[in-house]
Amino acid sequence: MSITELFFGRLAFNRQLQNLRPRLYRLACAWCKDPYLADDLVQEAMILATRRQGQLRAPELLDRWVIRILANRWFDHLRQLHPTENLDEVMDWMPMDERDEPDQAHRRSETIERVRAAVARLPPLQRVVVTLVDLEELSYKEVAEVLDLPMGTVMSRLARGREKLKQWLIDEADEGRRASSCRLRRVQ
Repeated sequence: MSITELFFGRLAFNRQLQNLRPRLYRLACAWCKDPYLADDLVQEAMILATRRQGQLRAPELLDRWVIRILANRWFDHLRQLHPTENLDEVMDWMPMDERDEPDQAHRRSETIERVRAAVARLPPLQRVVVTLVDLEELSYKEVAEVLDLPMGTVMSRLARGREKLKQWLIDEADEGRRASSCRLRRVQ
């Protein structure tokens, strides 16, 4: 490999890596719920990816490879915070349609916030799997490869996470209906 090929190869790699930054940041924010920590995790993942560029076997899988590095940095961070605990036990945006009426936009915004809050309540490993499948739209197989987990584990964490989300959102909606019916009775 000539110096020119090496230089342009690194330049292309760095450009692709920079293009992945917003996606990585969105994932990290969903996982850790802290924009500063998310930025640090993304930066660390990008530095590691740059240093380990030679380990990437299939350039077309760069995104999954870097997401795996990011996930490992997140898990390392959790392990440092909770060194003796099992990570399973440690406790997006949607564009607004310009044609929406203000009340529709407000309801959509509230729904997005409720879903974000519910996802943030999930245990970290369920949160990672749910965001990779439902936000990033990776297949179960891709998530299993990214996280180095058996596919059955991915499927069970996803099922448990989705079930918790569903139950929390239903419970919250029920509470909202009860609260609004109480207000209505008082007004009448």
